[in-house]
Amino acid sequence: MIKCTECGSAQEDGALFCSECGGFLIVEPGKITAVLPFSEFANRPPPPPLPEESLAPATQAYKVTLVVPSSRRRFKLEIEDEVQIGRASSELIPEVDLTDDDGAEKGVSRHHAKIQAVQGGLVLVDLGSTNGTLLNNYRLPPQEPFPLKSGDEIRFGDLLIHLFMANPGEN
Repeated sequence: MIKCTECGSAQEDGALFCSECGGFLIVEPGKITAVLPFSEFANRPPPPPLPEESLAPATQAYKVTLVVPSSRRRFKLEIEDEVQIGRASSELIPEVDLTDDDGAEKGVSRHHAKIQAVQGGLVLVDLGSTNGTLLNNYRLPPQEPFPLKSGDEIRFGDLLIHLFMANPGEN
């Protein structure tokens, strides 16, 4: 018999979960909390921002779809210059308004970030938001451009967004 570390009840040898509380019964000696896969990425600095010379204005428009998994909303955009992301206010309604996606509750600032079209593709710039912007689990320093690619995961505060770009031939 083995003893559950959560509730203390006796369980059959070889059981994976406690029949009383549902707690996981297999614990490595000396470890109470498992290390999640990829958790080492949380402490790494972001990749370097793009140099100023690669930020020349784009000569083509980029087709982008932003997907908000929590609300299942999609924003289909064609970005020629830049797109503002945030929450609507009396002075500004951003092109990507996250108010209806519980933006205020999830820490989205009114002027949170922008996606900008440049010669080499698209870049994401945090605009000094209160709760920050994460790109693929890297916290972005404010006012610095970071390159985007299709499939990127972006967090504006605690609001998760997935970014998908059309193939270059589809633009």
